[in-house]
Amino acid sequence: MESSGGRNNKISASPRPCSARRVLAGGGSKKRRSDISQSRRGVFANNSVTKIQRREICSRRGRSFSMTNSLERFRNIRLQEEYDTQDPHEHYSSPTLHFLKKRSKIVEIVAAHDLIFALAQSGVCAAFSRETNKRICFLNVSSDEVIRSLFYNKNNDSLITVSVYASDNFSSLKCRTTRTEYIRRGQPDAAFPLFESESLKWPGFVEFDDVNTKVVTYSAQDSVYKVFDLKNYRMLYSISDKHIQEIKIR
Repeated sequence: MESSGGRNNKISASPRPCSARRVLAGGGSKKRRSDISQSRRGVFANNSVTKIQRREICSRRGRSFSMTNSLERFRNIRLQEEYDTQDPHEHYSSPTLHFLKKRSKIVEIVAAHDLIFALAQSGVCAAFSRETNKRICFLNVSSDEVIRSLFYNKNNDSLITVSVYASDNFSSLKCRTTRTEYIRRGQPDAAFPLFESESLKWPGFVEFDDVNTKVVTYSAQDSVYKVFDLKNYRMLYSISDKHIQEIKIR
């Protein structure tokens, strides 16, 4: 800024830093204690000690703490890659997987080393490569197959699919296992079926126990429970009793 005398006077527009908080005595300018405490709570809302304190004094402790803790839970999660089971530029000329034309939400995601398997609610299962970030193949090997569930067997590095088929009115479960090396090659049909001797119709079921390396099947037609070894799928023993309501392995 230039004065009338020709001298240059440099005026600083930045105020002097001050840590004190000034409270005026006037009624209109006076800030209430409650307003000050609210502003402080806004500044220290992310403080862990404050969160725990609010959890203890809040009437709804669990809900209050979970709401403030939700941001901390997902703070370090970042999007790395996106995969799409449907390619809008791909033409499905064959009748196989005709229901791919409709989008459906993902209900299961299984990761196995460099592979990612995504199962849609429509029953379509796609395999993706984490190295190329591209889709390798679909695990549905027939046009009427609807895959219900996935299970990665780390004992022999294979993926087990549990499916139903339109040929039998989607009434019975069919299991098969596919080695991941064949999936990497784009050969999902290089699989072999499991538990063919079992009639897994409703209310029958198949249950995979990864901790105890066991598979439990229930044939409702015969009222027989069977336990298989998850490593080689060999039957260990069977239990036949119509009065059994539930079975668990520990």
